[in-house]
Amino acid sequence: MKSEVFDKDGKRITLAGDVVPDGATIRVAQMIMDAAPAGLHRPGSLPLADAEQDARQAAYEDRKRSLSDRWRQPAPAELAASAKSPPTPPPGPLAAVSDAEARYAERCAALEQAWRRV
Repeated sequence: MKSEVFDKDGKRITLAGDVVPDGATIRVAQMIMDAAPAGLHRPGSLPLADAEQDARQAAYEDRKRSLSDRWRQPAPAELAASAKSPPTPPPGPLAAVSDAEARYAERCAALEQAWRRV
């Protein structure tokens, strides 16, 4: 493998042996290969045709619009729940119990039936 040696001022030097002087820099050529055929492996980016650029821009705008308008539409779970029949109301308060106990009983009944609304 061929290498180049430069002194601390950036001038190319030739070595008398295998010892590199202090402050010198070694530059080694490196061969890199990947799975692409040799004809397709070129450095730089690949330019897109106008139709491809327009399609990318349209897809970007569609996604941006979808994300911006997502708050306006109800969530899918809410749509499914509204399409079903309304949930049965929890049983009313029991006779001879205080208001707090009645609200607690209503809450418990609502929690027991909550899985049906999802």
